[in-house]
Amino acid sequence: MKGFLKPDEQVHMNILLIDDETEICFLLRNLLLREGISCDVAHSMAEGREQLGTGTYQAVFLDIHLPDGLGYQLIPEIRETQPDVHVIAISAVDNEQKNATDRGADLFISKPFDKGSILGGLRSLGLTA
Repeated sequence: MKGFLKPDEQVHMNILLIDDETEICFLLRNLLLREGISCDVAHSMAEGREQLGTGTYQAVFLDIHLPDGLGYQLIPEIRETQPDVHVIAISAVDNEQKNATDRGADLFISKPFDKGSILGGLRSLGLTA
């Protein structure tokens, strides 16, 4: 199907998902794993900072509304720690798109999302072959 990664198109990627919604984390992580993409999960900005200090990532999926602050606040730290990483903001609030991109996110994906929007977003950032 068009827009989905084929086995020969897969590249080794490690993605960090920062989101406090357990169900979203479970679904997105499993989707990525089925595509051969590694995914670490953090449920708060503090956990995200910890992961960024120990792992190397090609992309970070970043929820806007986290229990310990707004995801926007983490973007400068992400850029400083891992300058080449792509930041993909995710939120159920559609009007957050402009704020997200204005504050440094490379892409915005609305919740609820589907496989096509996630993999298409990664492809649009050049993260697939």
